Amino acid sequence: MRRVLFCLGLLAILSACGSGRPVAPDDVVDHAAYVDAGPPSLTLMTSIRSETGVGAHSALIINASQRVIFDPAGSYQATIDGQPATPQRGDVIYGVSPPVLAGYLTFQSAKGFHATTITIPVSAAVAEEALRKAEGHGWVSQAFCADATSSLLASLPGLESLHPAIFPRQFMRQVAKLPGVTIKTYDRGVEVPNNSIDGSGGDRHVGAYTDF
Repeated sequence: MRRVLFCLGLLAILSACGSGRPVAPDDVVDHAAYVDAGPPSLTLMTSIRSETGVGAHSALIINASQRVIFDPAGSYQATIDGQPATPQRGDVIYGVSPPVLAGYLTFQSAKGFHATTITIPVSAAVAEEALRKAEGHGWVSQAFCADATSSLLASLPGLESLHPAIFPRQFMRQVAKLPGVTIKTYDRGVEVPNNSIDGSGGDRHVGAYTDF
């Protein structure tokens, strides 16, 4: 009985991870590909409920030969006039241009939540391997966003020190300890000083909420 209650509680905690998306055809995906001019990198995105500090969602922004978002069991869907604005296949979002990325971060840091990104510099080969693994992963079951994201990252060369985790914030803390990472915090899509989220819903002030 306790195990059943634990599993139900875990599902409730991670319920911000959704499921089910349209599958774009090859030509649409190819046409939408966006190549970012920056260096190859992997960015862990963690959405956190500001009032409680509970991690709500994990995703991975992959900057390889094209920039995509591996958004396992995610519920984000950019639309224009009710139609998908970015092609998606499985849990991979393509065409991640600056406006698309900004919209995604705004969605993940909407009122009551904030988003933390941790960018890991990697070689082009590692970034490309992450892209291939994300594309080959397929659909992720609801509530297993952190498990899928952490398992992918931990399988990459140079990141073997990471361990798969089922809780988004638990894994975020692991990644934050890697050397050379860059950490940023977003509130309603706007970058704010790290550790500056006021969980009470009032004005922001430095040190009001600490993620690490």
